[in-house]
Amino acid sequence: MKQILLATTALVMTAGVAAAEISFSGYAEMGVVGGGDNAPLPAGRDTNETQFHNDFNLKVTATSETDTGLAFGVSVEISKDEGDSNGNFTADNEAAFISGAFGTLTMGEIDGAMDWAMTENVGNPGSIGDDETTHAGYFGAFGDGKYDNQIARYDYSFGDFGVAVSAELDDDEDGASTNYAVGAKWNGDFGGFGMGFGLAYQTFEAAATGLGSQGAAVVGGGDVELLGASLNADFNNGFVAGIAYTDISSDLQDGNHLGLSAGFTTGAFQIGANYGVFDMDTQGDVEGYGIAAAYDLGGGLKLHAGYGDSDIDGATGDFETYSVGVSMSF
Repeated sequence: MKQILLATTALVMTAGVAAAEISFSGYAEMGVVGGGDNAPLPAGRDTNETQFHNDFNLKVTATSETDTGLAFGVSVEISKDEGDSNGNFTADNEAAFISGAFGTLTMGEIDGAMDWAMTENVGNPGSIGDDETTHAGYFGAFGDGKYDNQIARYDYSFGDFGVAVSAELDDDEDGASTNYAVGAKWNGDFGGFGMGFGLAYQTFEAAATGLGSQGAAVVGGGDVELLGASLNADFNNGFVAGIAYTDISSDLQDGNHLGLSAGFTTGAFQIGANYGVFDMDTQGDVEGYGIAAAYDLGGGLKLHAGYGDSDIDGATGDFETYSVGVSMSF
């Protein structure tokens, strides 16, 4: 199978422009996932009881360059539907870009400028059930995806600094609006440690919507504004840590989010943990934590285990999720 893919790639390259390149990468996982009675349903499933899980993802990337040095390209991920369906495949996370001395313009299912600039989680080895990033207190995408999830982002880097602006358009005929974001970040060395800092702002309009991985922190009633900063450090001894804070303003209710994360790597073993809490004015706290561990067996094969726990004030929907299995990278 690898020889067939490589041969196909070579034919495409020789048939096109000399600078053109098409690459393939694959990812698969299998194992067991589960959760408590109130846990969210896994994708494509009608129950959250302990069950077998498998997933497959093929990423295709095509890039080229003009005679004047302007780079351009496209990427797409082809994934097997999760759950009870069998053999159905979908295309996701498609994106196209143009890049040059002026910076990079990217359009598609991508990070907006706030998510691009902020580092919400460090040291995460991942889990096959994404337990560590799907608890109610996790704030990963910020305000992205509130409309059609098609985002245009321009970013420019100079030395250790980078800046970006983005927009996501609401194509609803009943009242179109725009999701704007702007962000800046710095990554470098400070006092012998690797350091990263991000600062970002995002605003969008919504009647009512939820923030966080489970959408449990409710905002809306008009304009929603997010102002955040993140700081992360690599201590060059296998230990990394980070903190992210976001102020939240909306007509429905105000609040803030605090996220803490840390990870440690020694040899082939890696473990990471994160905690997040939304402190909302009228709703109370929406919080959760996640833990993930992995062991690298070499050759692209890893063992994984994950756990997530969520606690929502005033709700009976507190839940936990867990998973154990292997991932394969090709």
